Amino acid sequence: MFSHIAALCDLWRGRRARSAVMASLQPFNASLRQVGEENPQSLNDPYLIGFLIASVSGLARDACPNIGSEGIGAVQLDVCGGLTGLPRAVLAERVVCLSLGEDGFFLLGCADAAAFHATLSAARGEACDIEEPGPAALEAQALWERFVERWTAGEASRDALRS
Repeated sequence: MFSHIAALCDLWRGRRARSAVMASLQPFNASLRQVGEENPQSLNDPYLIGFLIASVSGLARDACPNIGSEGIGAVQLDVCGGLTGLPRAVLAERVVCLSLGEDGFFLLGCADAAAFHATLSAARGEACDIEEPGPAALEAQALWERFVERWTAGEASRDALRS
């Protein structure tokens, strides 16, 4: 019975985390949608999947520090699936394969997500002003553009990493 209660608590934490993550990523949804419209294949890119999965993990743990691994996994699949349009099963299989295969681009996306997450966390601590975002909020936007928009646009630096 105790395991059922723990599972229900994790579901509740997952719901709370999912809402918090979606709210945190809301300012970036339009640019991700634009990237997907310009190049739909980029939404299945190992780098982008790693970046989104790791970003969601960090934000979910911020919102619900006691969430379990199954709860985090559900939040990852729900949020990333919603952002990319990839079905949960496809996304889950992709994450497992990229992770177990130690795909370099996937791991780079995960590493870049740590910098984005740290900056986004700092932005939440700034005084909120819609018209004049603080320095951390501006830096978070700049990192998003550098890590997502430019990466998926096929910038020369990406080609350099492949060689």
